[in-house]
Amino acid sequence: QADQFSKGSSAARAHSGRHPWQSEAMVFNTPLALGHNEAYLPPIKGGSHLAQLVAGPSLMILCAALQLLKKKLSGTHASELYEHIWKFISKAEARDKVGRIVQYGCRALQGMIAHAPETALAVWKPQIAEVQTTLAWARRTNRWGKEMPHIPKLAKALESGDYLEAGQCVILITFLIQDHIYWFLKMGILKFKDYTAIQWHRRNLRFITLSHVFNFSLCVRAIKRIQQKQVNNDPAYSGSEKAVQKAESEIYDNKRMMFRYVLTFIQMLHVSQVKVLDDWYIGIFGMMSSYIDASKQW
Repeated sequence: QADQFSKGSSAARAHSGRHPWQSEAMVFNTPLALGHNEAYLPPIKGGSHLAQLVAGPSLMILCAALQLLKKKLSGTHASELYEHIWKFISKAEARDKVGRIVQYGCRALQGMIAHAPETALAVWKPQIAEVQTTLAWARRTNRWGKEMPHIPKLAKALESGDYLEAGQCVILITFLIQDHIYWFLKMGILKFKDYTAIQWHRRNLRFITLSHVFNFSLCVRAIKRIQQKQVNNDPAYSGSEKAVQKAESEIYDNKRMMFRYVLTFIQMLHVSQVKVLDDWYIGIFGMMSSYIDASKQW
């Protein structure tokens, strides 16, 4: 009788396809620890499968080993560079600009592939395009609320009669709000009779293109004001080595941003299809302008 029960149990297990350790499936929908491809310790199907499973833990062990080696060589776990990098990537704006560098790098690669379709890189074109698109939408999703600091700035500019600053704020805020509308259109939450999502987006890019013109003009004005203060012997910008260095630094920063706005103006002409240029150098321009923005967060 016991022998018959044993045979019956074996037959039942064979019929169900379960292994003894899969009794945990009675509690969980899929086994937690063993016997399932998504478990902590899945059945190994081959060498490539094993390599995939150990990739993450191996990199973790390597990082820990390098940190211990650093402690042994330097006597401390602390690293100013490591902490600086960590603080840099902790900033949302820094991550956004680094993502933009990669995004425009992908655009440049696609432009290069278009000119050299026989290159070995061509097989990766779909993946490169996917990375570019994914980063663009990730950045757009994280753009919600970016108009908020510009609203008080607009009101102050209007009160003071600074219409150049006010104009820049009006255009930038409008662009950001319309960018959120583009997000709704793309998600299918909104539908416009007269615009597809991409048509709305390209129209909206004309606003940010104009914003770069206003920003360029603001930089020119800032430089002229500094130079005029130096002529008037303003102690904040002349009369001492420290004041002169401050003036030179601010003028340099404004000239650097003027170069950045020239780059982004050309980029937006292309991306908005107002003037179709070439992805390979537009991508490089985008990487350069994004580096300038990222360096301000460093």
